[in-house]
Amino acid sequence: MKIERIHAITKQEYIEEYIMSNKPVIVTDGMKDWDLSKFTPDYFKKEFGEEQVQVYDELFDLQGVVPFREYIDKNFGRTEEEGLTKEYMRWYTKLKEVDFYWSDKVFKSLEGFWSHPYFLPNESLVVPYSKSGQQRDITKYRYPYKGLFVSGKGSRTRLHKDPFNSNAILCQFYGEKKIFLYNPEKESQVMNGKEFVDIQQPDHQKFPDFSKITYDYEDVLKPGEIVLFPSGWFHDVTSQSDSISITWNFLYDQEYIGLCNHIEKNPEDDQLEILRFFLKDEIRPDASNEDIVAFFKNKFEEIISF
Repeated sequence: MKIERIHAITKQEYIEEYIMSNKPVIVTDGMKDWDLSKFTPDYFKKEFGEEQVQVYDELFDLQGVVPFREYIDKNFGRTEEEGLTKEYMRWYTKLKEVDFYWSDKVFKSLEGFWSHPYFLPNESLVVPYSKSGQQRDITKYRYPYKGLFVSGKGSRTRLHKDPFNSNAILCQFYGEKKIFLYNPEKESQVMNGKEFVDIQQPDHQKFPDFSKITYDYEDVLKPGEIVLFPSGWFHDVTSQSDSISITWNFLYDQEYIGLCNHIEKNPEDDQLEILRFFLKDEIRPDASNEDIVAFFKNKFEEIISF
């Protein structure tokens, strides 16, 4: 099945019909007023070529840090005869209290060339937490896992779901990406403990029930399109061509219960460090998981009564 494509939707319709209904969707007009000429390999090489960027494998394992120009020269424009790349550049804005090769400076320089998608909520957010009436424009604020994804043809992000029950947004600026999506209800077929099945080369001993299911959606994300990977959905993404995208994660206020449940059931989740970073202005640095859950329940308790 193809992912539903929509346009000219209101923010409230998007929240109700897709975020709260936990349904994947592609919006086709969310980037129509952006300056896509600033999100090309040539422009990036010219402006940011000497910047150090993070290179990962298909399982999110950091492989090294190289100059941006070097990554593009090595991995873009390759032919199948040369062998397609497996290296994937994920250049995140700051998401934890460590010195690293963050991309905040680059996003600041790109700020005027794109805007917060008109259909996405930018207030009443659980993560990044926004106080009453406070707006969180994606071009100006940090969001969890906000990053620039630059990937040569053939590079892949293997099947996974996003951390702490968050939604993920992927904006496609350049090139195309092949997407496979599996419903959260298929977790027992696609996961074995913390390990995810490789849908291209499944280990049927580790994942004996994977052969009994199929993907729920298969599609190609094209330039100018924005896809929502809702909370809990498993997705596998391969660059069908050289590609440039921007991504980030968020949770809307009515999704706080799912976040609290995740924290309580997964106290050893190492990604909770990221959650703490985005709550550093609201809770103590040494806050326990119980403190975090209590914070959200206190802030959003009116939703329970509603």
